[in-house]
Amino acid sequence: MKIRYWALVGVLYVAVVIGSYTAITGANPLESTDMHEDHGNAEEAQESYEVSSVQNEEDGQMDHHHQQTDGASDVHTDVSYNGGEVRVQLEDVHGTVPELEETHEKEMHLIIVSNDLEDFIHLHPEREEDAIHTAPTDLENGHYQAFVDMAPKDRNYVVQPNDLQVGEGKQASPSASLSASENLTQEINGKTVTLETEGLSTSDTTKLDFDLHGEEPEPYLGALGHVVILDEDAETFIHVHPTSDHTTTFETHIDQPGLYKVWAEFQYEDTGVLTFPFVLQVDE
Repeated sequence: MKIRYWALVGVLYVAVVIGSYTAITGANPLESTDMHEDHGNAEEAQESYEVSSVQNEEDGQMDHHHQQTDGASDVHTDVSYNGGEVRVQLEDVHGTVPELEETHEKEMHLIIVSNDLEDFIHLHPEREEDAIHTAPTDLENGHYQAFVDMAPKDRNYVVQPNDLQVGEGKQASPSASLSASENLTQEINGKTVTLETEGLSTSDTTKLDFDLHGEEPEPYLGALGHVVILDEDAETFIHVHPTSDHTTTFETHIDQPGLYKVWAEFQYEDTGVLTFPFVLQVDE
């Protein structure tokens, strides 16, 4: 009898507490969402971690592989030439000048190629004004494509070709007419480089292994070499760095089949920087 009495008292007490809480707050304590909210926050945190991890992995890969094709860019570039000086003007979508992060020891890498892809120039324009970077160079009259390779801070940037006309008028410049290199050994200024390739297809990772025949290249812009790759129409730009600090092996992925011009840059103690050109056929 006593047990039933105290059980009834306990039930009545709980009922009074719940009724009072509901009367005051208008909420039912038995329908609390705290557990669901905590579970949702945990899921959001896990999702954020996963996205961050993927981004960090991509950033690590891009440290030695810069491929730019189509896509929206938050930064506009304009390249001009006058009186032995090339000028690069920058402006973002807000009309302001973006801050540049240093990549491989420079704020900006400027690649200029002639329309026929015979001439190749790698410059490092310095900031002259807030929106202007300049570099001295001598260009013959003709039509060129200029690629501004840089890393604007907190801005999405896609490297795109800039038409560059040198000289008065619209001189007709021959377009590229490439054929795959039959001999993958080049000798320039007494230095010999042999290229060995793997995976020259859109479905594979392309590996470029350069044999310098016993020569030891000097570090150049933070790496033992640099490779620039352009398609025949000079629309797809790829800038690749070695897979490690102690090798002249490069890896990249090429999305479209076709002919590609490859320029490999190595710095030697007695000759400075030399550029070795090759033409490769990439299959599907």
